[in-house]
Amino acid sequence: MEKTETNTKVSLKNKKIRWMRLLFILSFVIIPVVQFLLFYVYVNISSVFMAFQRPEKGQIIFVGLENFEWVIDRFIHGSENLSDDLGFALGNTLKTFCVQIIMFVVGLFVSYFIYKKILGYKAFRVIFYLPSIISGVVVSYFYTALMSSSSFFPDLLERLYKLDYDLASPLVDSDFANKMIMLNIIWLSFPANIILWGGSFSRIPESVIESGVLDGASWLREMFQIVLPMVWPTLVLLLTTNFAAIFGATGNVFLLTKGDYGTQTLSNWMYMRIYEATNPYATNTIYRVSALGLMLTIISCAIAIVCRKFLNSRVEEVQY
Repeated sequence: MEKTETNTKVSLKNKKIRWMRLLFILSFVIIPVVQFLLFYVYVNISSVFMAFQRPEKGQIIFVGLENFEWVIDRFIHGSENLSDDLGFALGNTLKTFCVQIIMFVVGLFVSYFIYKKILGYKAFRVIFYLPSIISGVVVSYFYTALMSSSSFFPDLLERLYKLDYDLASPLVDSDFANKMIMLNIIWLSFPANIILWGGSFSRIPESVIESGVLDGASWLREMFQIVLPMVWPTLVLLLTTNFAAIFGATGNVFLLTKGDYGTQTLSNWMYMRIYEATNPYATNTIYRVSALGLMLTIISCAIAIVCRKFLNSRVEEVQY
């Protein structure tokens, strides 16, 4: 009898411990889960429905593809205001994406040389990574100050381009603003993904590298025939995520120019439409932005899937 009572008490105690453990885990998980459901799942599902709606006389009505037709028309015919020209914004977005892809390749090579422990590699690793850990607002403020009339940069551009006028700041000049945005992207993404590449390279067995050296492989052959095939999954993943974000390529346009002076991009255009609207829900603004966002999401997902399948078919994954 006493043994039965003891077993019952132990069972109840274990059950209580399990419940306390569950409540303890939930106390940590519940807030992020609610935030994810509210600010990601709900917002994204809501934006899909909003792409097919618009307000009319205080009510939200279903309008089919009307918002998509407006977006396509703005792409084709543009706008008198360059900041509202979606075709021009698309061109800037693709230019920005091309610069980012070029810097992705540059970052890969720079990370490889740092992995090979060239002279001063520790200092380079800190210098290259530093801009990515400093606040974007602080970096943009520094960059804006560098472009101001009190610095040497405007004078340098005046002499280089032989301008017949004083250049107050290249960021407020339509001939130079977009070039300075691209320069900012190059600076901040040089080199990109240095930590990811460093971790991938460090996993390669030293015996494989040493074998290539003994066989007389040059650094170029080692890079393309030994290192890249062995880190191919990482390369595919990073390239796929880059192509998935093709229409989000924008740089620091908002912080530097807010899309003025010929620097507008698609993602900044969407942000500025909501940012500047006094009541976006009372007009077509947020519904048209939702339509554009849905279009770009579908296209970018298709591009990312094709990119991943193509890259996976090029090189067979190496197990090590």
